[in-house]
Amino acid sequence: MAALGVLLAAAPVVRAQTPAGTPVPAPTAAVAGSDDPVGAGDKVVLRVWREPTWSDAYPVDATGFATLPRIGPMHVAGLAPRALRDSVRARLAVYLREPVVDVIVLRRVAVLGAVRKPDVLFVEPVSTVRDLIAQAGGIDEEGDPNRIEIVRDGERVRLGRWNDIQSTVAPVRSGDQIVVGRKGWFARNALAAVSSAAVAVSVLVSAFRR
Repeated sequence: MAALGVLLAAAPVVRAQTPAGTPVPAPTAAVAGSDDPVGAGDKVVLRVWREPTWSDAYPVDATGFATLPRIGPMHVAGLAPRALRDSVRARLAVYLREPVVDVIVLRRVAVLGAVRKPDVLFVEPVSTVRDLIAQAGGIDEEGDPNRIEIVRDGERVRLGRWNDIQSTVAPVRSGDQIVVGRKGWFARNALAAVSSAAVAVSVLVSAFRR
């Protein structure tokens, strides 16, 4: 379970100077999320201070490249977010004086099973299991909140009862799957089973009265 906890990287605050020497605001966090390396299928969110046209989300293709503004195709797979930020900042220094750069890597996570809108989501590593299930429309009528698993690298890890799932538990790796299991047959058909039993009892009572 420890492998599924949030791995937060404390990043230093970055300050830059304008040509006139006036300090510019630094991002609230230079890098948000874990130090897990960027993977194919992720999205790199790049924010460059005072350069809105350079700030956007850039997909990482199957070969591990992302096409970034002013930089062009850059092999980003395998880089930790902080290393990626530093590399981007160094390359943009050709065009800007001491650029202030913020990089967030959105992880590709699937939410499957008994949810209303199963989907593949791009999320920050700090997103919790509850956050992701909510983005998938919540647990549907047949879902069992006490049967939630994370599938990672082919291994299933049961998270336990819903009330015991800590808000800090988050999938921080691309390719993770959150699977919400369904209730057992009796739980899903309890009303029908009770109704059928009531009908059967009524028929038997009527038969004995004859």
